[in-house]
Amino acid sequence: MKTRILLLPLILFGILLASAYIAIKPAPAYKYTGAWQPSRISAADGITALDIKIGKFINLSREELAQVIFNVNNRFPGSKAWSFWAVGDMSALTPAHHGLTDAQHEAYLTYMDQLGVSVFLEIFPSKKAGTNVSAEIDHWLGKFKHHQSIAGLGIDLEYYEKASDAAAKQWDEKIKSHNAAYRLFLRHYDPGFMPPTYRGKGDLIFVDFASEATVEDLTKGFATWANRFAPTACVFQIGYPADEDGMNGSSTLGWWKLKDPIRDWGNMILAQVKDPQQELGLIWVTAQSGKSYHQKWNLSKGAKIPPVKK
Repeated sequence: MKTRILLLPLILFGILLASAYIAIKPAPAYKYTGAWQPSRISAADGITALDIKIGKFINLSREELAQVIFNVNNRFPGSKAWSFWAVGDMSALTPAHHGLTDAQHEAYLTYMDQLGVSVFLEIFPSKKAGTNVSAEIDHWLGKFKHHQSIAGLGIDLEYYEKASDAAAKQWDEKIKSHNAAYRLFLRHYDPGFMPPTYRGKGDLIFVDFASEATVEDLTKGFATWANRFAPTACVFQIGYPADEDGMNGSSTLGWWKLKDPIRDWGNMILAQVKDPQQELGLIWVTAQSGKSYHQKWNLSKGAKIPPVKK
């Protein structure tokens, strides 16, 4: 009996310590949040043909684009505002897009400089066209690296090929030859497209842009991506038009059903990420809805924008 009485305080003390640990244990959080440039608008009701369901790219004004970026960023206090910024010819993509002119890029990026947004230029190499990736890196960083908003460059691998360790090293070093602080991101939905072992200085970013499934399945996939590559920085590019409703065109499914799609979905992913120290980011895609039942979805207005730096 005495032994039990003596053990009781120790057990209670252990429970208190465990509770305190749980209370102070850091949770995964987003370091960077923002949106894609160009933005997209989703298709109309009940569409199932994928090439239409994936929506269309739209060029918003620089002020509207800033609204989209900060409408995402405002939902995650403490995170840094950023954007993935498509450059070059996008006419061979699905959906196809003409993109911004060089003069528009200059004006928009100057505005991003003034708002303190971090920007990653993004290129879309084509295996069919035999794109020289290193030459593209030199071209676009040479053109826009005078902007203080530029933080690096990303390579979309969907139309290209798997990133070998040698290729990733070459691209990473090419980017850093323009600015040692610049970072490389690689983007695909298949983890097999990421370099097997190369991690450079430990500042690579692996982007998962999976789509065309239920929110629940996509959430699990994004978390699995992060957990697989930890501690490497990972980004979830979510909110595609194809996932706004069900893949069968049903309005009873999709991210539009969430109370606050950006915040709620982003937090659903965080809840399944294991490493609280892993650097994480989020990029949202759909800025406006083409659905008759979701017309209120318009991220090009209503955000809290920081003061413009002169």
